[in-house]
Amino acid sequence: MQRPIIAVRQSDSARGAALLLAESGYAALPVLDRDDRLIGVLTSGDLLRAGELDDTVGAVMTTPAVSVPESAALAEVMRRLVMNGLRSLPVIDADGRVVGMFSRGDALRIMLTPDDALTADTQNLLDQYTGARRWHVLVHEGDATVSGRFADESERRIAIALTRTVPGVRTATIATTPAAATH
Repeated sequence: MQRPIIAVRQSDSARGAALLLAESGYAALPVLDRDDRLIGVLTSGDLLRAGELDDTVGAVMTTPAVSVPESAALAEVMRRLVMNGLRSLPVIDADGRVVGMFSRGDALRIMLTPDDALTADTQNLLDQYTGARRWHVLVHEGDATVSGRFADESERRIAIALTRTVPGVRTATIATTPAAATH
């Protein structure tokens, strides 16, 4: 579940919310009332359907919002995602306040083994840094091994440092042989 919460108000501009969605990379943003209670959800689909972004969030948001209580079982959360065709949904407390957003990506990470999840998280971080898949990572029992083409020793140190920032990675090393080219 993603925290902290990035949310919008129904009186916010759709254009500003669109920028926030684009910058954050989230699939949806919860829409809150003055008391910070969930009243709707704003998705990229809502914004695309609106066409022009001159309206307020309240004019284009999806309401009522499909949400789940924070006490919901994982199976129920995943069922609501799939049955409603959603990419993410708000998780609310007993007072209707959003405490997190649960996404399909969260569900996939739960379904993966811990090493698979760590590999995916680490590979994503390395790809963001390099801008392409130059380095490859494999995690086994929490130990990460990074391979690929490194321009120099400083790039090796950067790859190790980035890998060590991923929660759950115990150790990080550079493979002794370069990775085979993937197609």
